[in-house]
Amino acid sequence: MRTAIGKGCFDRMTEETAKTERYQNLDGLRAFACLGILAMHLNVLGAYSLGKTVGTVINAGNELVPLFLMLSGFGMFCGYYERFRNGSVNYNGFYAKRYRRILPFFALMILIDVIAEHSAAHLIQGLAELTLAFGLLPNNQLDCIGVGWTLGVIFLFYMLFPFFVFLCWSKRRAWISCCIAIALSLLCSAYFFTERFVVSGFINRQTFLYCAPFFTAGGNIFLHKDMVRQIVSRHKFVCLAVCLAATVLWFFLPVQAGPVDLLLLKNLFVSALWLCYAVGCESRLLSSRPVAYLGSISLEIYLAQMLTIRLLQRSGVLKTLGDGWLGYLLAYLVAVLILITGIAIYRRCAKMCAAWLEKKRS
Repeated sequence: MRTAIGKGCFDRMTEETAKTERYQNLDGLRAFACLGILAMHLNVLGAYSLGKTVGTVINAGNELVPLFLMLSGFGMFCGYYERFRNGSVNYNGFYAKRYRRILPFFALMILIDVIAEHSAAHLIQGLAELTLAFGLLPNNQLDCIGVGWTLGVIFLFYMLFPFFVFLCWSKRRAWISCCIAIALSLLCSAYFFTERFVVSGFINRQTFLYCAPFFTAGGNIFLHKDMVRQIVSRHKFVCLAVCLAATVLWFFLPVQAGPVDLLLLKNLFVSALWLCYAVGCESRLLSSRPVAYLGSISLEIYLAQMLTIRLLQRSGVLKTLGDGWLGYLLAYLVAVLILITGIAIYRRCAKMCAAWLEKKRS
């Protein structure tokens, strides 16, 4: 039986998870979310003419990032919540494994970016990103690996995870903490993330306080996973219909109501529904081998997608068949194939290097 949560994803640091096949669905969520984000970036950078409605749907892939954050929260609670509560965690090993499993591929992407852009700004930003602590910067909007801001926020969550265990010590405290995190995030959007406190062009969603509700929500769902399984397994098709209806409704609800950031609430609600569905049911699609494999390399796909799209852009592949559907589908297929092949080669080389180093040590 496979482990519950794949190790090639945003929460790939999770090393011990509940042994249940139902959690294999989470790899499927990561796979579809990652492919949706790739579709959005390709459409934006390629400036395709796909029609207003289709373009709106594809560009909504940008809002799948919160789902990754919630999955990371759930995954970390699966692997370490009880161990932190009973004090059996080796802190040195805990943080060392975070670096060992993230830094090599991320460092390779930074190196390629710095060489391609050959600018002092990208070099300085890349050096800061190598610490994996760049989520602490007052403005996490960096040009070097632009999508890397998500990794900065998630790694900051790993740094603070012992505190999150405290916040979710009991179900009651977890609910209170989640509500406070949501309220603080809304206050930041309405007051602290305005021109009174931040510079022009500041992006609130790239800050930890804005993203914190998704991590606490993931932890909350973990604490209620038994109840979630019981409800979803009994009413699988009803729950799926609710998830689909909420996803469609997401497009029709406004993103702002005065000072209230409705986009945060919409993303939080829809992401929580899909996570509950994946935790509570068995899905042949979400747990199928091809989908699970894509979910297992979702971190690498996410970090390498912009470099891949730029490569296609400079080589003229983006619009080989025009800027319509055919051109877009061809570019998307080529991008996915390049990513899968490149990541497979990287993993093979990394495995060989690890074996060589182990042999040298022994």
